[in-house]
Amino acid sequence: MGVPGQFVTGIVTLRLKSSPNPMLSMKKILASLVVVGCLAALILTPRTSAANSPAASPTEPAIPDVVVNGFKEFKTGGYSAAITTWSHDSSLLLDSAAQLALNNFFSQISNNAGPFVGADMVRVVNLSPNTEIVYAVTKYERHLVFISFTCYKANNKWLVTWIDADKDPAKVLPTNILSGQ
Repeated sequence: MGVPGQFVTGIVTLRLKSSPNPMLSMKKILASLVVVGCLAALILTPRTSAANSPAASPTEPAIPDVVVNGFKEFKTGGYSAAITTWSHDSSLLLDSAAQLALNNFFSQISNNAGPFVGADMVRVVNLSPNTEIVYAVTKYERHLVFISFTCYKANNKWLVTWIDADKDPAKVLPTNILSGQ
C-alpha cells in the first residue's frame, strides 16, 4: 500500500503536499505522469539504424537489400553493374529482351542526362508478405528517371522480378503517389 497522499507509479513516487488548491496538485501529478510516460517510451522503444532498416517511414516495409545494393553499384560501377545486381538470381536475368531494353534505356539516359548522381526512395508498397513494389527516382546531372521494382521474397531472399523505368512519372508511379497520397 502506501502512505496517505502518496502515489506510486512504477518507478516514481509522488508525494502530495497540502495545498490550498487541490486542482493545482492534480495538475502537477498529471504533468509528472506524462513526463514519466514519455521518458519510459523513449527508454523502452527499440532503436534501429537506417542501415539496418532503410524504410521510408515506420509504417512502410524496409527496402529490399537487392534494390539498395543495386543503387550502390549504380553509383560505383554504372548502370550495367546495377542491372546485374538487380537481376541476380531472378527470372529477370534469364529475360534477354528485358536485359537489353534496360541496358539500352539507361545507356540513352546516361548519354543525354549526364552522370548518375543518386536515388531517392519514394515509397515501398507491401502487396503480400513475399511481394513488394519499390518506387524510386534516379537522379542524373540534367534529368530524373522514375523507376519501380517488383520484388519477390523466395527462400528468405529478395529478388527483383521486374523493373519499369521512364522519364515520365505517370508511366511508372501510381496515381495515388502522384497525387500526394
